[in-house]
Amino acid sequence: MLNEKEFYCYVEHHILEYIKQPEDKEVSVQRVCKNNQVFMTGLSIGTKEVHFRPVLYLEPYYHKYFRGSILSDLLSEIAASYEEYQVEFPLKEEKIRDYEFIKKQLFFRIVNYEKNKEQLQICPYDRMEDLAVTYRWSAYHRHDGMASAIVREQDLKMWGITKEKLRTDAFKNAEKIFPPVIKRIENVIPVHVEEGDIPIFVLSNNDYMNGASAMFYQGILQEFAERMKENLYILPSSIHEVILLRESDAGDVRELSYMVKETNRAVVDPEEILSDSIYYYDRIRNKITIAR
Repeated sequence: MLNEKEFYCYVEHHILEYIKQPEDKEVSVQRVCKNNQVFMTGLSIGTKEVHFRPVLYLEPYYHKYFRGSILSDLLSEIAASYEEYQVEFPLKEEKIRDYEFIKKQLFFRIVNYEKNKEQLQICPYDRMEDLAVTYRWSAYHRHDGMASAIVREQDLKMWGITKEKLRTDAFKNAEKIFPPVIKRIENVIPVHVEEGDIPIFVLSNNDYMNGASAMFYQGILQEFAERMKENLYILPSSIHEVILLRESDAGDVRELSYMVKETNRAVVDPEEILSDSIYYYDRIRNKITIAR
């Protein structure tokens, strides 16, 4: 049986045997730094002329192999999955250099500042308490997932734009690509709600993917807080969504903080943790701060 490193090496050397039209294609298997400095092994396939390729992460396939799946069956599955992701992909280099095209794909994503400091050194970002607003563009976005690239300082030079221009366009476009959604928690996950239980709301986007960023959408919290006629506490469930509580329902803030920290340690995947902090939204000042 192959160990994990050997499995990835085997995939790299044999995957073209399972790919349709493998001629002139090259394979790359390398460690990819994801959110919160979590590294995963990514597979990309393409010709030398293609500069932007989808990445398929191989850890789930190794876990299947470790549990007894047949190696050849897994290679067939990897090839099929990768070829599916290549639909309407890849982008030509001239598109990537064209800011008028990129502008329509821009959005922003919030991440934990401390956990991502190394990557942030080469990227434009804006600090928001213990979070950082990063800027990305979507290369692929369908019902079955998406692929995106983070904007780097060198990209601003290539496009000939300022960080302020990037920020304005990304904030304007994000809601179009990922419209915000606020729902009662029982309408999002199957939980039983008793009569008299305090209302708990989930804020995300319509994909429920990297939806915590919606807390910084223009007017979203202010409109909701005005409807509730109260200020809000915001609990970062993960990078995908946040929990909203009315101030009068929040109870002991220290208990909420402890609950968030314990959930992050026990339930949330390391690359999906947003923060151990909880936040307070003041509807009069229209401002988010860390709850003290």
